[in-house]
Amino acid sequence: MIKFLIKPFVVLSLCGFPVYAANTENATNQQIQNSLKADFDAAKTLFDQGQFNQAYIAFEVLLNRTPENALVNFYFAMSAAALKRTDQAIAAFDRVLMLNPQSVRTRLELAKLYFDMGEYALAHAELDRALNANLPDAVRTNVIDFKARIDKQQSRHSHARTFVLTFGYDSNANNDIGSGNNFALDGFGGLELSGNAEAEDYGFGQTLIYNHGYDFGQRGGWSLNSQLVGFNRLNKDYSQNNVLYLGALTAPTYQHDIYKVAFPFEIDRVYLDGKTYLANASVGASLEQLLSANQTLAAGYKLRSMQYDGDNTIRNAWSNIYSMSYRHAIGEKPWVLGASFSYENRQQANNAASDPASLTEKILKINANKVLTAHWRLIGSASFTTTDYQQENWLFANKRSDQITRIDLGGQYQVNRNSTLSANLTQAFHKSNQGPYEFDKTQVNLNYIYRF
Repeated sequence: MIKFLIKPFVVLSLCGFPVYAANTENATNQQIQNSLKADFDAAKTLFDQGQFNQAYIAFEVLLNRTPENALVNFYFAMSAAALKRTDQAIAAFDRVLMLNPQSVRTRLELAKLYFDMGEYALAHAELDRALNANLPDAVRTNVIDFKARIDKQQSRHSHARTFVLTFGYDSNANNDIGSGNNFALDGFGGLELSGNAEAEDYGFGQTLIYNHGYDFGQRGGWSLNSQLVGFNRLNKDYSQNNVLYLGALTAPTYQHDIYKVAFPFEIDRVYLDGKTYLANASVGASLEQLLSANQTLAAGYKLRSMQYDGDNTIRNAWSNIYSMSYRHAIGEKPWVLGASFSYENRQQANNAASDPASLTEKILKINANKVLTAHWRLIGSASFTTTDYQQENWLFANKRSDQITRIDLGGQYQVNRNSTLSANLTQAFHKSNQGPYEFDKTQVNLNYIYRF
């Protein structure tokens, strides 16, 4: 049986695969072994790059040439698992354990596969066997945590809570064009008016999120996923910008194989400076498809009712919102790349002489985050929003059209299993053909995130 020196070492040590140099007894054997090693290295490179379909084919060819090689069987199983070919993956993992019963890494990967399949008892058994081995303390802790997760998963109810504390800075709290800028009123012969001085402010925010899931008992079937969200932001100088947000969502969800369909119903309410401002209610549907182990495509539709309070009731409206998103994770410490697009058609509920509500809005967002280490992650995104209002404004003698470009950069540090520190910088550029709505702003947020 031919074995190869493969990095990282932890894979070999946890798998229990011994490593030794190619046999040099004769030139023919040397050529065969060199060829096998080169083909293995090429297949492993495909696997590391996330090209699992090509890796699966390459390891399958190697498996036909050297069926009793534990390392080839292991990576063939990993490639099959990534492609959701569970039968082939389980069979290959079993072959590895026949060749090397002490391969802890194989038992851990097999337990993960059983867990993803919902075969919790089988996953539990593999973890128990792994714990009988002489494991590093960190690995043993992770295995015990995995067992606890399985125990929790076997309950039909699941709970998750997140609490966030935020300290923020806003360079332009009142969204003004600035005292050094003027804007023209075209409807009055180009009369120019001056903007107000930009006002910076600091704020303190608190967010509490509670997620609940209920499995109706049919693995891969129906579940009910619900969420409650509360957010409160208090500002240092401008209390009129204080925001309280309360939201609730519930979504009957059906999952089968690589598809997940959800039918969310959502209500929320927004308060400004302690006064009711806006209430929303929406119903919709979404479809998510797993294209591969590291690629996801999703699409959705939402019908939303917007009900304003007080003098703003003229803005009451209905919206049809369509969305699509794509996500791709690349590598073992992945780059996670994503793109999303949404289109909203909003119509004012009641006809009025002025029409501040009817509009169409398009949003394109591109985001990326990179896992650097077990504790550090970098995050970045760019979004481009175009909003076109339907009614011509007599004051400016045109239809308002806004464009917003927003750049976000940030990082996260995982303090421990429950706590995360994060910081992000946002630069937003608001452009408009109507002067009062054209402004720029910079925001900085520092966050402490606790999950329990």
